[in-house]
Amino acid sequence: MSDTLKDRVKAAGAPAEDAPAVVDLALNDQSMQWLQSRATYFTDALPRHVDRVHFMSVARAILPSLSKCSNQSITSALLACARFGLEPDGRQAAVIPYGDTATFQPMYEGYIELMYRHPRVDSVHFNWVREKDAWDYEPTAPSPKDFFHKPRVDLTEEDRGPVILAYAFAWIEGRRSQVIILNRPQAEAIRDKYSKAYKKAENNGRKDSPWHTDFDAMWAKSGVLRLRKVVPTLHELAELVRADEDADDAGAVPAVIRGTVVARDEQGPGEDGGAEQTWPTATQPGSGGHEAGDTE
Repeated sequence: MSDTLKDRVKAAGAPAEDAPAVVDLALNDQSMQWLQSRATYFTDALPRHVDRVHFMSVARAILPSLSKCSNQSITSALLACARFGLEPDGRQAAVIPYGDTATFQPMYEGYIELMYRHPRVDSVHFNWVREKDAWDYEPTAPSPKDFFHKPRVDLTEEDRGPVILAYAFAWIEGRRSQVIILNRPQAEAIRDKYSKAYKKAENNGRKDSPWHTDFDAMWAKSGVLRLRKVVPTLHELAELVRADEDADDAGAVPAVIRGTVVARDEQGPGEDGGAEQTWPTATQPGSGGHEAGDTE
């Protein structure tokens, strides 16, 4: 089992040592054809501001890592990425293979991306404080004097010491929001209290939940999620949170992402038999289906 989400993606796509290379290339070519035949389905779900060609290029790049996953789960995961306008690049969102199931996993940069889309939000910032950095936090002081962080640029990240804090804030119409600070014990408390996937992975001994394989990524996401409480957000961000919670509730196996149900089981590449595919209607973030507003 790989240590990180990115390593798991790479490991899942690695060819077997005794498999002829020509077979892998043939399977890969079939998968690419399968994806291309459904390109319109994904691109039609993208928000208007997302470049469709680039999104499909990123999707093609990760497809080899999903070679053991069912086409239905790949479709559902990529469509979830498309609906929220997040690239499956491992930074905004990831598509992680769990056995034969491709799983949509939003990352903290994806949440930041959705925060940026609110017209009142000027910028969103996230960073880590390391042990040897200069920093101070005085919550009773007026903004922006309440928080200070100066990284040790003369040192490497390793020499700066271990991470001790994650923090995030936003600038909203020229004013800085409250600074959200999350230390490691607080992140662990969130994990222990709320993550069903973590508890399931602990109980079955597999330790393969995102909290096990990439703790820092989940720590960062927890901090950014707290930031949404103090900044104006669009309705799509609340939907992304629910989709993320659904996947976690399923215990590292994705539940149906709202609005992305595939009409019927898909066949493998080249096995359609000439039958016409029936695709569901996908909502398009930013298309007017929801009005901007604050979420709790």
